[in-house]
Amino acid sequence: MKNVNSARFHLLLGRPDWGRSVGGDEAGAPTLASWWDLAGSPPAPASVPVWDMARQELTLRPRAIALPATAGETPLTLDARRGAAADRHGNVYRIANDQRSLRVTSAGSGVESAFWPAEPSDCEPQRAQERLAFERHAPAVAVQLETYLAIAVTHDDYLVVAFARGDVRGLRSFDLIAGGQPMETRWPAALAFSPFDMCARDGGGVWVLDRDQRRLWELDCTLAVVARGQALLQLAPQTEDDFQPLSGPARIHAAESFSGGLDLGGSPGWVSDAIAVEAGVNGSVWVLDRDELNQRSRVLRLRRDGDVWLHDTSEVLTSLPALAHDFVHAAAPRWPSADAGLTRQLFISTVVGNQVHAFDVIDDDEQFGLQAVPELYPLRRYAGRALLAVRGDGCYDSGLAQPLWTRFVQQPRSRFEAWGELVTPVFDSGDLGTTWDKLLIDAAIPAGTEVEVWSRASDEHDGLDDLVPSPALGAPQLVGGWNSEPALLLRPNGPELPWLRREAMRATRREVGAGTWELLLQSAQGRFIQLKLRLRSHNGTGTPRLRALRVWSPRFSYPERFLPAVYREDEYGGGNFLERWLANFESTLTEIEDKVVHLQQLFDARTVPAEALGWLAEWFDVALDPAWDERRHRLLVRHAMDFFRWRGTVHGLRLALELAFDPCFDAAMFEGPREQDNGPRRIRIVETYQTRLIGALAAGDPGAATDGLRVVRAQPHWTPAEGNGGLAERYAAWVGRSATANEQLTPFSLVPPADAAAGAQWAAFFDATLGFVPSAGAQERLRWQSFLWARYGGAEPLNRAHGTAYTSTDKVALPDGEAITEAAAKDWQTFCERSDGAWTRGRWQDFLARRYRRIEKLRLAHGTSWSGFDMVALPDRLPISAAAQTDWFQFEGQLLAMHRTAHRFSVLLPVASITADAYELEERLGLAHRIVELEKPAHTVFDVRFFWAFNRVGEARLGMDTQIGAGSRAPELIPDAVVGRAYLGASFVAGAPRPGAGDRRLLAC
Repeated sequence: MKNVNSARFHLLLGRPDWGRSVGGDEAGAPTLASWWDLAGSPPAPASVPVWDMARQELTLRPRAIALPATAGETPLTLDARRGAAADRHGNVYRIANDQRSLRVTSAGSGVESAFWPAEPSDCEPQRAQERLAFERHAPAVAVQLETYLAIAVTHDDYLVVAFARGDVRGLRSFDLIAGGQPMETRWPAALAFSPFDMCARDGGGVWVLDRDQRRLWELDCTLAVVARGQALLQLAPQTEDDFQPLSGPARIHAAESFSGGLDLGGSPGWVSDAIAVEAGVNGSVWVLDRDELNQRSRVLRLRRDGDVWLHDTSEVLTSLPALAHDFVHAAAPRWPSADAGLTRQLFISTVVGNQVHAFDVIDDDEQFGLQAVPELYPLRRYAGRALLAVRGDGCYDSGLAQPLWTRFVQQPRSRFEAWGELVTPVFDSGDLGTTWDKLLIDAAIPAGTEVEVWSRASDEHDGLDDLVPSPALGAPQLVGGWNSEPALLLRPNGPELPWLRREAMRATRREVGAGTWELLLQSAQGRFIQLKLRLRSHNGTGTPRLRALRVWSPRFSYPERFLPAVYREDEYGGGNFLERWLANFESTLTEIEDKVVHLQQLFDARTVPAEALGWLAEWFDVALDPAWDERRHRLLVRHAMDFFRWRGTVHGLRLALELAFDPCFDAAMFEGPREQDNGPRRIRIVETYQTRLIGALAAGDPGAATDGLRVVRAQPHWTPAEGNGGLAERYAAWVGRSATANEQLTPFSLVPPADAAAGAQWAAFFDATLGFVPSAGAQERLRWQSFLWARYGGAEPLNRAHGTAYTSTDKVALPDGEAITEAAAKDWQTFCERSDGAWTRGRWQDFLARRYRRIEKLRLAHGTSWSGFDMVALPDRLPISAAAQTDWFQFEGQLLAMHRTAHRFSVLLPVASITADAYELEERLGLAHRIVELEKPAHTVFDVRFFWAFNRVGEARLGMDTQIGAGSRAPELIPDAVVGRAYLGASFVAGAPRPGAGDRRLLAC
């Protein structure tokens, strides 16, 4: 890349680039090390900086902190070891100090109690007294007490304990879910068996380490020994029976054999003294081995390849200050961020007992090794019983009499080497006599640390490759042709490259002294240049952190370009001073000139700076939501014209909603509708008119359906060709009788009966016969009757004014033509001018006016005497003429149905978890409502609702929004129980179940 003055930069970024900075493949030159050296590898010199893999930065070499043993601390011995294990709920089971019983510490109360042998229950005093009375009268029998040797909790929730009772050795397993008496599995008496440590095996079962016999046993989930890849030991030879038959073959007892396990001390011996076992990854197992004679420890990995066992050994753990005592594979929070550091590590304690040493594990098919982590995890009052993982967190026993299982916690203490030095590779400018301009380093240089810079340049490559290290670390000096450069200064406006400024701002908030540091190279002239950096820590507690390095060339000379030659005269060095002094202004002005030259970048949504996106969006009269990320801001500005092209359409609404709610929004949606936009868990927009014929469910709106699936009957609907008689006959058959001649001649009432049961039957008849239930005429009649009651107060004044004979106003029907009296005509005209009900009446009158154009044609077709279309009443009984029946049938069966669903739609937002926060859902609903209100057509009406993206019995369509899961007891369907808010049977009492555990739950200890 070049700037406006054609200057370019050479870059060091990432470990491959920085790794060439200290000699590369040159013989005898130090190489850049990782922050954590592979345990046992030859350590690199302390003067070589190291690469922090987690932060991708170059730092001084950290120093491991070893806490010295104090005078009051007694070294731990293996006799202090006692087995301990934790179940998935955090309850810790351990072997008591006397090895005669098992104890349990409840995860809920933190109180330790007896687990086995079970103590007499207070609720059974009678049984306890009877047992004591029997024991007083029973003859004395020598009781053999059990000794418990090792303990483990399997992945399928069984507590397995190795025991010894006299000459009997074996395993006892407790079902932690179902409870009850333990199951005992005895070991063959002829086979020596002295378990020292156990751990859970992947898929169920345990690994058993026999320290005395130097053997490792693999037991499956039924506690049967896995003999695959193991030699068989003969327990008894083949013998003949003492009693043989007189004839036939001899009776022979077959030889007894048993799996011999893995021989760890055979020829060649894999271990010296195996003291602990831990399950590895992908079915492997790790064994902690120590050599007390040579005072060294190591970790052995065993893995099966077919029927052959392979072993890989980590080198001697040189970072351990003493012999190993125990180890565990667990997680512990790393300072300063506990959330970012919960990674599983191997923690090893030593006989000193005041800290655990952490190691990152490299365990794959190609290699196995441990990387020492320079982090301090102190132990307080560690008794040496056991290290274990409780819910994945590393814990130890703190205390002597009754242990307190305490988590490993890192103490935020760092130590670094006092200095480190590196030499960069040779940079080539490509031009002879190049004046190198400036050096910029993206780094964090906190107080108490510094970075010193030297440079050397030449037109010849020879000589720059010879690395001459500094013999002393005193004041800056010329060593091997190196020229000392000024101190680095922190740039106030961030990096010179615009795309790095946001990252630099984040780094500045993260750490003091973070940003872009720069210096002006003083006298570096030549085609080639090489830099030497020295990192210093004055107090040893901090370190500079270097992320990237950029060296620019050539320098744009203001004196040569813009000043007379007299200013370049260098009789007393003034020309060089002026060159360097004006270079400060050139650095600032070049950035401004770059912006002017590349002004077109401000008009492209892909290249405009993030802070200018809002200004560019204003060109389209668009306001960007500050809650959106930068990617969505750029997409909206870039595709603003496409966005407005779809505005007011269904796709435009979906586009706006997906852009607001989908963090992984696909820019291809701007091109037009796609099939995948209607996929599962997507935002739906259901136009209400679609639900008129196919129902709400089929249209994609499960929440609007209250009567289940829509039922379509096969019989044909009534048509105006059947007339009034046909409708009367259908209704008589519907109620189970025959129609009379009077019913066939009397216009069929379009008003439901007053009786509720008869009205329901009437509505069901019309729904089945016509496909809809008439309502317009009945509602209009009620409004007309209310109008007359308010005007006359009763039937008698009404009859005098209208010339009618109604017994009450409830019997008044709508007029079917011009009124007889002047009062009646005036009343109808006044009623038609009222606003209530005017919408339906106006649609009916407009429908007739469009169809017949002139009132004479309407009179002829309907057989009425209306004076104008604006006076025509809605029919409250079936019209007489066929034309009138057809008009009414089309108006109420089709036109009104369309008007009820036209210009209406529903927006459905998916909800995939019942544990979603109610406040967040309400905020989401409000945001969607505001977006739709802005983007919808002005004449439409809408509502916004949620829908469940799950299977709903009777309402789901497979392949559209079906989610196949673990059934009604799936964790995402049943939330965790919260005291005061949960109901029994509707929540998980002990948290979400562990995968693979089936329906087993631990409700209490």
